[in-house]
Amino acid sequence: MEIGTENLNGVIRCARYSFMPNRLHLCGPENQADILEFYAKANAQKPAKSIQPILESFETLYPYLKLIARANCQKNPFDEKIVEAYWLGNDLLENVSAAKLFEHIADTMKLRKKVNSRECKSFSEKFNKSALPHHNFHVFSVWRRTGHTKTPQTLTTMDACRIGWGKITAVKPHSLIVETKPLTADSAGKMKEANFSVEREILNFFEGNILLKNIKIGDCVSLHWGCVCEKLTKQQIANLQKYTELSLQYAINL
Repeated sequence: MEIGTENLNGVIRCARYSFMPNRLHLCGPENQADILEFYAKANAQKPAKSIQPILESFETLYPYLKLIARANCQKNPFDEKIVEAYWLGNDLLENVSAAKLFEHIADTMKLRKKVNSRECKSFSEKFNKSALPHHNFHVFSVWRRTGHTKTPQTLTTMDACRIGWGKITAVKPHSLIVETKPLTADSAGKMKEANFSVEREILNFFEGNILLKNIKIGDCVSLHWGCVCEKLTKQQIANLQKYTELSLQYAINL
């Protein structure tokens, strides 16, 4: 499928965030080589072919993009602002009604089939307009209930699956050292973002390809499953912080 200019940036950004969980066989179809090839070419030139059909096969990502697009009267789910809303957060999220989001989670995400009736009822009763269709909301409140793996979701897996962010403190040939705040738990076992930072080494190279170029010490970047995604502006960091905090507050009240 040829890629149109109007979709290019949105599809590239989706590829950046979807790449690592797909490589880990956690979500999306088994087209890892195609995604990496597109990703690598997008760093240097306009790719000749789009991976949009592959991204449309992601059972979680694409339905959320369509949900946000419909709520904002946007026909193109891969519009860059729609993509940014889901992964990082922006004001487009707030046009999605609580009723539509619950319907999406219960039916499209099959919550009713994946949890017992008691837990589904509890989730429904506590559902309110503070729930927003952000990736981190899905991780904290939906994914841990409906994840495809049989292994119970833990603080560590949710910290890896959420979109995090941090400041680069060192640039290595194949990786980056990033100062970031991890998820932790309070004395009652409730999730929260730590009030301290740790340094983590994250992937920036795969099979001969540098994933994110032209970055330096002091730049802030987003993270997903131990892999760098993109360089962030101050506004994008503020949005990601805001919607992550809202997602955490919602999750601890469930």
